[in-house]
Amino acid sequence: MGHELEVTKRWTQLSAPAVQSADWNSKTLYNLLPAGRRSGKTELFKRKLVRRALLGTKFDNARFFAAAPTFQQAKRIYWQDLKRLIPKHFIQGKPSETDLVIRLINGSEIYVVGMDKPERIEGQPWDGGGLDEYANMKAEAWGANIQPALADRNGWCDFLGVPEGRNHYYEQAKIAQADKSGLWSYFHWISADILPPEVIQRAKDTLD
Repeated sequence: MGHELEVTKRWTQLSAPAVQSADWNSKTLYNLLPAGRRSGKTELFKRKLVRRALLGTKFDNARFFAAAPTFQQAKRIYWQDLKRLIPKHFIQGKPSETDLVIRLINGSEIYVVGMDKPERIEGQPWDGGGLDEYANMKAEAWGANIQPALADRNGWCDFLGVPEGRNHYYEQAKIAQADKSGLWSYFHWISADILPPEVIQRAKDTLD
């Protein structure tokens, strides 16, 4: 993955089953990725985000986001890793440690965003991004704030998270699985597909 672009040492080799490769190569606008914890869904998305930002779009100022339920979560999950995944000579100036924005020499921008205030996503058009721990975000955020902000540029979005009962993520997954329009894709894998057997067994022995 990422072989067509120069990469940094942070791009360690991933153990990628077929379903992850299918997600990596997906051309669908909206991709749902309900998967087990520590199974690589966020790591895969970070690389997809960086790759697409480096490749750019038809717009001179392509804008991408990595979002989590709160600002602090988003910063903890994404900020340091995104800076390490991008070769330094592709970064324009210094990343903004206040606004959590990385600007690239091709005009692309990557924002790290907290969705505790979904209106943060409004105001300017987006080319793509991802919603991590989507089940823990406000149910109305997608339709009221995020999807309209993607509409101007026909932007893509990944929905990442762990299945947590019959909530709005569950309902979104049903839409993706039943979709006939070609707008939605559904990719699911479990932790046991990725993590070493001894780690899985340890979890079974110690967790409820």
